[in-house]
Amino acid sequence: MLGMIFVSIDTHFMAIQLTSDERNKLLGGPLSAAMAVMAVDMGIFSSAQEAIALGRELAQAGSRYASNPLIASLFDQEALKQGIKPEKLEVSVDDVRSGKVLDKALAEVDEAMVLARSKGDAECCQQYAQLIVDSCKAVAAAAGNGLFGSGEKVTANEKAALDRISQHLGVPITTV
Repeated sequence: MLGMIFVSIDTHFMAIQLTSDERNKLLGGPLSAAMAVMAVDMGIFSSAQEAIALGRELAQAGSRYASNPLIASLFDQEALKQGIKPEKLEVSVDDVRSGKVLDKALAEVDEAMVLARSKGDAECCQQYAQLIVDSCKAVAAAAGNGLFGSGEKVTANEKAALDRISQHLGVPITTV
């Protein structure tokens, strides 16, 4: 009779070690994409509401994706104490008017995805891409295009930007 060996498997994952530069690059992915969604329909009051929604979405990411070592490493409390300084998406008024803002954001997202793929497996990267799309969705749904952010929540321009980001990453947008 064969003896059975039981191995205790630690269900905790190994944290992915990230340098400050890597953390900033990875956080820049969702921030750049979300900023592009903000830029397609800017308003003083709506931008503030959208920034708050983005902050809330990212603040919840660590717990929502707690089993994802890549995302959990992004929001590790000890690492965050060191501070984060993601690169700002450099855009001009002409970039916004011409639609290049989204092109620039997708270039930032692509760089972040390359880094993510070098650090995590396919499932980790798919969830990271989902985080990017969810961050954009939260921004788009945060405020309307009317006075003080009232009115239609997701404008046609925001929907078009969300669709493009979603298709670019191959991640579906859950109800907008």
